[in-house]
Amino acid sequence: MRITAVEVTPLDLHLQTALTVAYGSYPSLEYALLKLHTDEGLIGLGEAASDPAVTGETQAGVIRALQRAAAFLVGSDPFDSESLVVHALRELAGYPAAIAAIDMALYDLMGQALRAPVHRLLGGKARPAAALYPVIPLDEPATMAAMSQRFVELGATVLKVKLGSSPADDLARLTTIRHVVGSDIRLRLDINQGWRDAATTLATIDALRGFAIDWIEQPVAAHDLAGLAAVSAAVDIPIMADESCHGPEAALQIACTHAADMINIKLMKCGGIRQAVRMLAIADAAGLPCILGSMGESSIGSAAGLHFMVANPSLVACELLGPLFITNDPATGYQVDMTTFQAIPSDAPGLGVQLR
Repeated sequence: MRITAVEVTPLDLHLQTALTVAYGSYPSLEYALLKLHTDEGLIGLGEAASDPAVTGETQAGVIRALQRAAAFLVGSDPFDSESLVVHALRELAGYPAAIAAIDMALYDLMGQALRAPVHRLLGGKARPAAALYPVIPLDEPATMAAMSQRFVELGATVLKVKLGSSPADDLARLTTIRHVVGSDIRLRLDINQGWRDAATTLATIDALRGFAIDWIEQPVAAHDLAGLAAVSAAVDIPIMADESCHGPEAALQIACTHAADMINIKLMKCGGIRQAVRMLAIADAAGLPCILGSMGESSIGSAAGLHFMVANPSLVACELLGPLFITNDPATGYQVDMTTFQAIPSDAPGLGVQLR
């Protein structure tokens, strides 16, 4: 089997509710769709979820990068995936989401050719499904509390709460949410760098005593590993690195410097499943729990993440919620049981998703 053509198109995803975080608000997501055509008639699908604030890429940038990749992809065998991804890491440096799209499209082709789901290629299904939990976008306290209450009424027992505008406002948001949902609901906070430095973060965390927080994600600026380490050493609540940790090299640095207690792995930050496997191996060896995060990908990117999630039992949480909030998902096949908040991996060949 040989790749005969590389097709790249814009993928503009519209959301039911704008995703607002500390560094911006996103009513829609400007991504890219990749199709790898082959001489056997199979088409491998990939998705590049670009975000200038996280991956450092724009939609136009990842489209150009994927178009350039045709130079080494066309004529190649998808089963030479390791060398192709290494080539992509070298030739498309600085475009991790574009590399992730190539990586998942190659896995999709291999799985289709072997008539096996991608999780089989990754070592098998270590769990039958992955538990999800809702994300509450940054907003006014009453709005966030109302959304939290709706999810709890649907059966959610864990909420991820986006904060980071200011410590005082964030405390007001949390107080209102906790009052509405009660004391039994577990809260996971994502600051998206909004508290900026260690001193502000430590003062804010001190005011959070009694809120029963599972963990706090990326409270300080991404470049401030020393500040992240100072916070991690000073508090009992686990501190997670997200924007500070993009790939295996960063995971190793965080492990060696004790800069965080946990790591958020995202396929789009690191360059796909292969790079995520390397990050997880480093974190496992260092005793750092990892979660699988999301960039709000459609069913294509979310399916790739879910195959990685179910094949790796050491991952402690999964945030692949994107398809639930997208009104124009380009694909089908990503299944979520809304009565249990479980994402169920497909056993169909490849990623198990099909374009509409």
